[in-house]
Amino acid sequence: MRRMFLALLVALVVAAPSFAAPLGTGFTYQGQLVKAGTPYTGTGNFVFRLWNAASGGTQVGSDFTVTGLAVNGGLFTADLNFGSVFDGTALWVEVQVQTAGDASPTTLTPRQLLAAAPYALHALNAASGSGPWITGTSGIHTLGNVGVGATAGPDIKLYVNSGTANINPFYATNNNASYAAMVVRNFGGSNSWGLYDDTSGRHYVAGKLGAGIAPEYPIDVQNTLGPGMRIAAYGSSIVTPGEGVRSALYVHGYTGTGVLGRTQGGIYASSTDARGVAGVSVNDWGVSGDCLASGTFGILGSPNEGVFGFTPNTTLPAGKFNAPAGGVAIEANGLAKVKTLQIMGGADLAEPFDVASSKNVKADPGTVVVIDASSPGDLRVSDAPYDTRVAGVVSGANGLEPGMVMKADGHVDGKHPVALTGRVWCKVDASFGAVAPGDLLTTSPRAGHAMKASDATRRSGAVIGKAMTALETGRGLVLVLVNLQ
Repeated sequence: MRRMFLALLVALVVAAPSFAAPLGTGFTYQGQLVKAGTPYTGTGNFVFRLWNAASGGTQVGSDFTVTGLAVNGGLFTADLNFGSVFDGTALWVEVQVQTAGDASPTTLTPRQLLAAAPYALHALNAASGSGPWITGTSGIHTLGNVGVGATAGPDIKLYVNSGTANINPFYATNNNASYAAMVVRNFGGSNSWGLYDDTSGRHYVAGKLGAGIAPEYPIDVQNTLGPGMRIAAYGSSIVTPGEGVRSALYVHGYTGTGVLGRTQGGIYASSTDARGVAGVSVNDWGVSGDCLASGTFGILGSPNEGVFGFTPNTTLPAGKFNAPAGGVAIEANGLAKVKTLQIMGGADLAEPFDVASSKNVKADPGTVVVIDASSPGDLRVSDAPYDTRVAGVVSGANGLEPGMVMKADGHVDGKHPVALTGRVWCKVDASFGAVAPGDLLTTSPRAGHAMKASDATRRSGAVIGKAMTALETGRGLVLVLVNLQ
């Protein structure tokens, strides 16, 4: 006694890498062969036939023969291909087999009704065209699985729902660089949408292709379910009507923790070897940035300026540049024009000089310096009283940095900023006379120190400036208004 049991039918085993090559018509057939009451192991020659009835009827297509098919423990698998014969009509498969030692082939009964899976082949040819098509009131409508024939409404041809939170209901990928993972088109007219997103009653067009409601807005993708991210390409502004009119891309970051655990920025771009953001316009602003809360805005590349900043608030700067200590916040290669220049970091006007030591005293901040006759254009630490070569005081003592340093690279340069005018802290030796505010100061015998200019006959041309603070005894720092005379 030999019997055949059909265990499983699986359809469509041929996959195509692109739209150009459709799926094949083959499918996999699995069964069980029992010979003399025992699951058979060996090889056999099989002939498969399709019939349009469980018995009798008419054969559909040609015989499909598989010789030397391996059977292991009664189980076998065969890849069958009868061609394009599946048109929706019910079909039965008949199996004929001859194993080693059999005098003739044996036709197994009964015929096996083909399951629904092979009829998925019908979807490849159900409509005109060479690609896969889905028709009906709802081509696919499932909760967690893919099926055919469910209905969800007369205007839906494809409906996919994961049925579970945090599960993607639809995922498309393509390993061929010449083709897109998914193409959505709609030729329905001026109000047709290629892709539409309806989430909890919020109706937002997720892709207006063609004319649409607003034909100048090619793409609009939004996330409005509380704090999060949104990217949208359309003209009218969400924040302020009229802002960003007819923009190709509009990005708005919501306030709140969002998906990154913090408030959301509008847009962020970075690059390892090119521009992070580039803005180009033939007749308007290249890049603009507005802060609606403060009313400030800035422009990079306007018809009249390379960089422009505006603030209506007298307490807010129109432009601000920061750099670490010793760094450069602004560098301008050309004429810089200002109506009013306010120096916030110091109170003196200085020039850089190379300063030589004297009597082992270095040119530290607050040191009095004089012209160095042995090195034209340079200075040295003072070491004589009433020296008419006095040049100024090294700036930066007591934390008071130079207000402005004038230099000319390659011509006027040096390591030490020397205050030529303005207020600066100066080393003073009061052992040559107590110093009071208003006293004139001159060089002293102590290297790098000033003293009170008590001798009116010797101080002409040797005065550093006037003391603004007092020093009654010893040595210390005195605030001096530098005014060489």
